[in-house]
Amino acid sequence: MKYKWMEHLAQAWDAFIEEMFSFVPEETKTHVRNARKEMLLALKSIIEKRIEELEKPKKEIKKVKVEKAEA
Repeated sequence: MKYKWMEHLAQAWDAFIEEMFSFVPEETKTHVRNARKEMLLALKSIIEKRIEELEKPKKEIKKVKVEKAEA
């Protein structure tokens, strides 16, 4: 990493998370891991749908002159 403090912060964060999850049952960890995966898959599907919409050809818009009707 470019900055030492960022590396230390990342290590501290990893140690904190590891410590926090040390008392969590393995089954819970599995559920959390699966939930994170599902959230990422949901985001992936949103991104893929948006990409599809961007790749669709744009509809041609034709300008039409409208004349006022006489009353």
